[in-house]
Amino acid sequence: MLRPFAIILAAATLGGCAQGWDAAPPAAPPGGVNVLMTGSIASGKQAAAASRTLRPYNADGALPPFASSGEPAAYEYLSGYRVGAGDRLAIRVMGQPELTGAYVVDPAGNLSMPLINTFAVAGLSTREIERLITRKLKNGYLRNPAVSVQPVTLRPFYILGEVRQAGNYPYQPGMTVQNAIAIARGYTERADQRRVLLTRRTEQGTQTFKVPLTTRIFPGDIIYVRERWF
Repeated sequence: MLRPFAIILAAATLGGCAQGWDAAPPAAPPGGVNVLMTGSIASGKQAAAASRTLRPYNADGALPPFASSGEPAAYEYLSGYRVGAGDRLAIRVMGQPELTGAYVVDPAGNLSMPLINTFAVAGLSTREIERLITRKLKNGYLRNPAVSVQPVTLRPFYILGEVRQAGNYPYQPGMTVQNAIAIARGYTERADQRRVLLTRRTEQGTQTFKVPLTTRIFPGDIIYVRERWF
């Protein structure tokens, strides 16, 4: 028979292993939590995420992940969703049905449209793309074009491990790990609810980080929810 002290110690150990949000609820300062190029975790408005500090292009074209580059803070924190290779955009030019339609950003980060041919859009927000198309159409084609750009299909993220419905899901601007777990219908009974593994492809290659639930995710990220030990 176990002594009372041993029983109490065992119960305390199991309780500590199983603790979740009741003991340590997710929290993050303004600006969120991001992974730095060094692999360390930083928080706040000036925490530059790894994929925001890379060069957007080299001689071969757009660099992973998706030609994003160098603005401090989270992926969409102040500047809106950044377009990348594989995104499908709905572009409307008022009164110009031959220019209006759905366009896909090619693997090099470019968009091709009638009249203005091929131009780079990777790393730009939809508002910036609207202004870019407007300038190009004004240059000898239309006097006062009215352009609207909306993302239709965004690159997905992937979630695996101890969630109820693993798979790939459409990315939504501003998402965190916590949002992704909710979309995957929550944890299983065996899930570690404190930190997850986040795999991200950057110019330096594919890297995996152990991150808190408040970490912002990027299109193409792979989230793995681990099984807890107890």
